[in-house]
Amino acid sequence: MREGYRLRKATLPDSGASRWVVIDERGDLHRAASAWLAFLANVGKSPNTVRSYGAKIAWYLTWTAQTSDWRRVTVGHIAMWQHTLLTEPFLTSSGAPSPRSKATVRLWITAVRAFYEWADAEGLVENDLVSRLTQVKYFAPGTPAGGEFGTRRRVLADELRLRDDRDADPEWINDADARTRLETVTLRCRDRLLVDLLYFTGIRAGEALSLFRSDLHMGGGSRDIGCHVVDPHFHVRVGNPVENDARAKGAERIIYASPHLVERYVDYLLERDRLLRGDDHSPHVFVNTYSRDHRRGQAMTYAGVRKLIIRCGERIGFPLRGPHILRHTFATRLVRGIDCDPQPLDVVQTLLGHRSITSTRVYTHDLEAAKKMALAALAPRAASLAVLP
Repeated sequence: MREGYRLRKATLPDSGASRWVVIDERGDLHRAASAWLAFLANVGKSPNTVRSYGAKIAWYLTWTAQTSDWRRVTVGHIAMWQHTLLTEPFLTSSGAPSPRSKATVRLWITAVRAFYEWADAEGLVENDLVSRLTQVKYFAPGTPAGGEFGTRRRVLADELRLRDDRDADPEWINDADARTRLETVTLRCRDRLLVDLLYFTGIRAGEALSLFRSDLHMGGGSRDIGCHVVDPHFHVRVGNPVENDARAKGAERIIYASPHLVERYVDYLLERDRLLRGDDHSPHVFVNTYSRDHRRGQAMTYAGVRKLIIRCGERIGFPLRGPHILRHTFATRLVRGIDCDPQPLDVVQTLLGHRSITSTRVYTHDLEAAKKMALAALAPRAASLAVLP
């Protein structure tokens, strides 16, 4: 990012607590943006969400400061910024330039819109921008959005809508050979367990990083621990007091563990005990077992998981932008019956921890075309018609 505003973590002098703030190149606080991030934290947004929104608003404020006062911009100004996001490549972790997808740009617009809605409620915006960011649209009966009776709801203004939605489908590993390579690539025990857990159960990276060893009942539950599930399984919990700012979102649930995962977990525990020995004090399942510095034995962070998945992508010859692609692959395979029998949507919804089945329906992408092809494959035989007298 060019010189300007940046996101930093600050320590409060009175309590010693830390929080994200936005500062300029001189170290001066951007009071509005920093207050907004504090608001997000106070209303329960996850630390990762606060950090992600903070980085996006810092980039936006830097870009805006070159031409305008952020309190007096128009929808056209934000549309120009959106165009910049689409056309100006960003540098990946390897240093190579890469374009942003439209799905990614939508996330940036969501962050900026949330910032302005908060700022408008605080009386900081000096025009009617917020009311112009959206418009009321009518969805007719019988359409996916309109339902049975039709409905009206607010959508983004026309200037901000990205009309080609083909890239909004979840990105997944659609190459069978790449999936095989991912399943068989040689990894260290912890990394193999983590990759397989994400790939074969579909849990979120934040949920994996929130797992405590007490959540994994690989020998089945027992009355002593208050769990009556007989088969090997693990509990996805929302309220674990994590050490790494990870957050398990979605529904708490029980996920059964295959014999393969049980074996991987045992391998990891043996490796962890051998490498950490007296430094193993964290309740987390996934910790820094390979570090030689102060991070040794500490809970893994999302950044560490993302780097691991990107490295796996490089090794298997298929670009993996982050851990969520493994979740998308898990769900897509189950819904579409790839390498397995198709599974009901409500079952997949439960496994993924979606509160609404609408979130699960996104994995039916390409099914409409597949249904047309299936019907076309059943070509009728030629037949003559009887002529009635």
